[in-house]
Amino acid sequence: MSSGVPHEDWDPDPAWRDPAARMADVLQSPPPRRVDWRVAAVVLVVLAALLAVPALLATLVPDRKTPQHAGAVIELTAGGAEPDTVNFAGVDGWDRRPTGDGSAALLTRDDAVLAVSVVNGVTDFGDAADWRLKVLGVEGFPAEWDRDWELWNQHGFAGPVCHGTKSKGVCAILGNKNLLVTLVLHGEDATLEQLDRIADTLRVEQ
Repeated sequence: MSSGVPHEDWDPDPAWRDPAARMADVLQSPPPRRVDWRVAAVVLVVLAALLAVPALLATLVPDRKTPQHAGAVIELTAGGAEPDTVNFAGVDGWDRRPTGDGSAALLTRDDAVLAVSVVNGVTDFGDAADWRLKVLGVEGFPAEWDRDWELWNQHGFAGPVCHGTKSKGVCAILGNKNLLVTLVLHGEDATLEQLDRIADTLRVEQ
């Protein structure tokens, strides 16, 4: 079962660690070169348009939803290097909304919103996680790191935790192999414990 653990004591399963993206180096990685951010800025805007706009439209159409039954498992695929697919569960009682993107899932329950997305081709987890945090701001959920905490699960995912700065909610950006998954739980009563229960089910499909 996954849990938040102090960063200074955190040691992921050695079987997960990849020399190219070792989590021990993540939070000490230098920021990307300025030219990298120029390219990233273009990608950021495109990604925001692909994810944020369809997601927003989906929430405005109340009849476009699929109730998630007990034991439901959601698959997300980001084309590219293998492996390219992840799945997660723990969403019983949520309603899934269409996003128009197979790499992103949007679910709602009462006043809460859960967004999960995956990107492929990650070679430097630290840079990718910082970039993904910036994308969250473009998507309408500005956030900052909770540097003292990490989430991990028994399926090899691990990464830092974040929280909303302008609206209530929690988030986590987790890495495994060449994949990076962003989880955001938005709502007045959103807690890291709730998000952790979903992150605990996250796994890579081989």
